[in-house]
Parts: sequence; C-alpha cells; structure tokens
Amino acid sequence: MNTLLKKTAIASVLAASVLSLSACDHEVSVSANGAVVNANATASAALNDKSSFEDKAAYAIGASLGEYVAQMKQSQEQLIGPISAEKVIEGFTDGVNGASALDRAQIEKVLKDLDAKIQEKIAAEQKKSAEENLKAGEAFLAANSKKDGVVTTTSGLQYKVVKQGEGETAKKGDKITVTYKGTTIDGVTFDESKKPIEFPLENMIEGWIEGLQLMNEGSEYILYIPSKLAYGENGASQVVKPNSVLIFDVQLLKIEKPAPKAETEQKEEAKK
Repeated sequence: MNTLLKKTAIASVLAASVLSLSACDHEVSVSANGAVVNANATASAALNDKSSFEDKAAYAIGASLGEYVAQMKQSQEQLIGPISAEKVIEGFTDGVNGASALDRAQIEKVLKDLDAKIQEKIAAEQKKSAEENLKAGEAFLAANSKKDGVVTTTSGLQYKVVKQGEGETAKKGDKITVTYKGTTIDGVTFDESKKPIEFPLENMIEGWIEGLQLMNEGSEYILYIPSKLAYGENGASQVVKPNSVLIFDVQLLKIEKPAPKAETEQKEEAKK
C-alpha cells in the first residue's frame, strides 16, 4: 500500500497544480463507476464527427489521464499544501524545451523530499486513526460484554450463540465449510459469503481459529473479535482499518477431519 502511495504521490502534486488552472471554478466529483464528473464543466470543441481516429485516440488518452489526475487530486489534496500552478507550468515547459532551471540531481532530490513529506503526513494520519479505532473498539467490547448471551473468553474474544449445533467441534487441521458475514462495529460489511465456502481452519485469523473451535457442526455464532485477534495495527483494507474490532456472523455447516497419516501416505504413494 505504501509503495503505491509513493508511486502516485508525485503525480498527484502535478495533478493538483495543473487542474487548478482549468477547473478551479468547477465542482469535481467521482461517480459510482469511477468516472470523474465536473458539475459545471463543458466539453471542449476539440473533436467533431469528422475528427480522425488519431485525434480521437489522442483525446481519449488525454481525457483518461485527466480523470486519473482528478481522482488523485481528490484523494490526496488533504496531504499536500498549496503548489504554484504557474511554477508547475514553467517547469513542464522548460522540461519539454530541454532548458530546466534545475538539473536532474536537484529535481530528484526535491521530489524525494516532497515524497518524504507526504509519507510523514500519511503516517501521522494512520497513527491517529489507529489510536481512535483502538479506543472505539475497547469501548464497544466493554459495553458488548454486558449484553445478554455474550460470553468473553480469556483471550478477549467475545461470542454469542445464535444456534447450537449437535455435531463435532472443529479442531486445528480440520477443513471447515461455512457461510459468514463480516462487519465493522459501525455496521459496514467488509466481507460476506452467502454460499458455502471451504478452507483450512488454521489459515484464518486467530479470532476465527479460537471461535470456530467452540462451535459444533450446525452451529451459528456471532463472533466479536478484538483487533489483536484480527488484523491488529496493520488493518486489512480501507474498511478494516488499523486496530479494528470485527464482528462475524458465522454458520458452521460442515467439518472435514484430516485423513489418517497412513491413508495419506498410501494416497501419495499411489500418485507416484
């Protein structure tokens, strides 16, 4: 993730500056399908029905780049201070004409310093978000532990039995078949499988490994997983942020026990 931000940060600086020349009076937003929408802008008269394919292709490249630049500006404008649009244009023009006021080493140093500034801002915001999420998660778990039917284990995992099955319990090494829905404490769904899905239990986050071993085949539990038993300080996505408490509604449909060692060895031998 940080690598991607490093690659796009510099481009977004140019984006913010160039766009300010042509769209400073326009309201820019991104539609549901990812296209940039400029509420007050009108298309230029650069093309018409008689325009050549080459002109249309060139325009399409420019339009695509413009939409990308607008999105980058929108997503990173909080991280970058004011940049002189005039200086950006001057630098671009001088670079095209081979008459830059800065040599290559100076340009690289300035851009490196700018990148470091952006990364510092990103790190500070991530730290602040992680601290806020940690406090919110602790408060949620403290209140949740007092609700009827909620059980808290020694690790801090909380669970509530929706339906108690009568089959075997899951163990490490088993393959489990489940349906589930994962949400954050504020109700945002970040993962869901409405159709049965199978996977090895030990491949899951710690909260799942512990929680599923409490369940009999045929059970449905709600698992309230502290961040330390989930994705911790790293988080997992834009929705599962650092130090997020996660809630999973899990139905354990089937448990498949590993084959005995001798049987496994025989099967492997037969493949040779």
